Amino acid sequence: MRAMLLSAGLGTRLRPLTYKVAKPMIPVVNRPSISYSLNLLKKTGVREVVINLYHQAWQVKEYLGKGEKFNIVELLYSEEKHLLGTAGGLKKVEAYFKDTFLVLSADGITSFDLSKAVQFHRQKKALATVILKGVGERFKYGVVQRDEENQITQFVEKPDWGNIFSNEVNTGIYIFEPEIFSYIPSRQPYDFGHQVLPFLARERKKVYGYLMDDYWADIGNLQDYRRVQRDILKGETGTQISGKQRRKGVWIGEDSEVSESAILEPPVVIGNNCRIEAKVKIGKDTTLGHRVTVKKEACLKSCILWNDVLVGEKVHLDDCILGHFTCIPSGFSMSKGVVVGKKGESR
Repeated sequence: MRAMLLSAGLGTRLRPLTYKVAKPMIPVVNRPSISYSLNLLKKTGVREVVINLYHQAWQVKEYLGKGEKFNIVELLYSEEKHLLGTAGGLKKVEAYFKDTFLVLSADGITSFDLSKAVQFHRQKKALATVILKGVGERFKYGVVQRDEENQITQFVEKPDWGNIFSNEVNTGIYIFEPEIFSYIPSRQPYDFGHQVLPFLARERKKVYGYLMDDYWADIGNLQDYRRVQRDILKGETGTQISGKQRRKGVWIGEDSEVSESAILEPPVVIGNNCRIEAKVKIGKDTTLGHRVTVKKEACLKSCILWNDVLVGEKVHLDDCILGHFTCIPSGFSMSKGVVVGKKGESR
């Protein structure tokens, strides 16, 4: 089976993090977000993948290369000169898909077993299957209504109060038959949530919803980005964390030095080649990237630090995100801040 990974978005709701960093390369517990979707495909046995790209496309291509680290045997890049939307981007590579195929976004984190939905899709002889999740927040997603046969009868993208009729939302994970291309126009922006799926539901086409019971979240905005990181640290996602677990809930990477007087309150992740100086306190739900230095008596609580970050002495940070190459001067205090460095992408 082949798959399309949607990676061309600008990530506007994650700004300023995405001004210089491609959204698929945003670190999630020290791994690019795109790696989670690729590992999901790897577990499903998918070895042929197309990825569409737009903003900072070179970063994704440099990271993935030919896809060997994810056991991909054929990796194609579809670069868009202008954004084509979720469906328009797929239409551009129509010739690649001749059989049942998967489509998913590069910013979703899930423990779902895709093979279950593929089996369901084939049993239903569906044109399309949309993977659903029951959630409390419904305004950010496409809301779906199903009948007793699990066929989707109504679909509304990001509804207002008057259009909320279900708590089942579209996760952005799809299984399609090649016939889907007949509902997508060529060479123009087109969207699954706003156009294709509502039309198919109205026309009573064979579009079904499969409700997952597993963990699922996306990192579409800063609030969700923080939440997903914390969920991973708490072990709620089934995701393996890089680094050696020195004690329960404390992971430390290779060649990192932590002062004996430093306090690490789990769960905490420290990347490779970091230096944590004397009397530093790193509070729970904090992730440090690679080559991070935290100077004496600094205090970090619920923070996300990317690579090549310097935190000065007696700095106090609470619920902050620091991008690559950020330098925080000594004595500085900040709460719920987001700071990006001048260079952007870290090597």
